Amino acid sequence: MPLNIGSGNTKPFAKYNSKSDKWFAPGDQEIDRPTFVVDFPNIAIGWMLYRECQAPERRIFPTLDCEVSKPNEDFKKGFVLTLFSEKFFGGGVEFSSTSLHVRNAVSELYNVWEQERDQHPDELPVVACVGSEKVTSRYGTNYKPKFQIQKWTRRPPGLPDQSSVDASEIASPIGEAAKPRPALAMPPRPASLQTEF
Repeated sequence: MPLNIGSGNTKPFAKYNSKSDKWFAPGDQEIDRPTFVVDFPNIAIGWMLYRECQAPERRIFPTLDCEVSKPNEDFKKGFVLTLFSEKFFGGGVEFSSTSLHVRNAVSELYNVWEQERDQHPDELPVVACVGSEKVTSRYGTNYKPKFQIQKWTRRPPGLPDQSSVDASEIASPIGEAAKPRPALAMPPRPASLQTEF
């Protein structure tokens, strides 16, 4: 059991490397193209700065339509999502990126979710990464993941309905920290419950 005496975000995270077209589970373990539940209702966007071997700096927007000032030119716009897959990630993980190609892929998937969510009340999309698109530019070759909604499912017990980011990371137009959104109480997950994602 971790001591939890440090600072910063300690949630396990999954990564997609747009340079190599590879997925990584927590612990930097390379995995096949995954299938997972996406918690779009709790997506967060904001200004982010990633440095090698350091925790990211993030200035998260209070709401999706309330942008705050960019700290400096080193920051890029990005997103933070929670994905859930027992099979590929061992449960819920943070997925975030400032990569243009990953952002575009997530934005397109979000648009589909917005169009279809009313037909699936109280459900979340189960999404598969079904491939990638090779993109060549003056910055070299990158890959844009291709996402596809496979079906819809009720929120897994191991995926609480709460913000994808810590309240301390949320900025406000006047520079004050936003209050955390209260999490919904979730029942414990039965040990015998099995999932296919």
